[in-house]
Amino acid sequence: MVAVFDFILDFIRVDLIIGFGWYSILFFIFRLFKYQKELLTEFDKNACKTLIFLGILFAIIWLTLVTFTYFGIMNEEEKTQFIRRLTGQYSFGYWLQPLFWLILTQLVRLHFVRRFLIFRLLICVSFVLTFERFVIIVTSIHRDYIPGSWTMFNLGFGFTWWEFLLSVFIKSIEFCIIVFAYKYCKQKLLNLKVKKSI
Repeated sequence: MVAVFDFILDFIRVDLIIGFGWYSILFFIFRLFKYQKELLTEFDKNACKTLIFLGILFAIIWLTLVTFTYFGIMNEEEKTQFIRRLTGQYSFGYWLQPLFWLILTQLVRLHFVRRFLIFRLLICVSFVLTFERFVIIVTSIHRDYIPGSWTMFNLGFGFTWWEFLLSVFIKSIEFCIIVFAYKYCKQKLLNLKVKKSI
């Protein structure tokens, strides 16, 4: 069960929210050419609402995972240590990253954040560069500058540019499918409300 929650959280964080960043780049490129401007603007409103929804969904799933782990998996000693981690002197380290991500996705509610590509990209990059990754990168770079240590690391990225382009395409498509699903569900709910009120 924990693996399912972890998969969903990673899918939301890595695939969909990063997909929003790639979508935003494409959106601003198409907007420069004034191609289907009304349609693009309407789709972008739904995309921003979808990102807001994904941020709230991420927070709910994260809290559910924490609760499920505490009540379902841990023994008494682990529960005590877990409570100390949640409420102790360094508890901010545990709460900071998920709260930061929730706040970042809710910033899209602000008009000036939606209007500028740089703010959207900063939001998406913040989902890629977690605190843990930042610590790993900084400690990995902190080495001697003596030529003997230059061969310590392989500076290759481990994937080709074709794989990168395919990844960008897939993430953008995934996000657009989620936006269409969001719009479809929203329309169905509105139609259902209208039928009930009649």
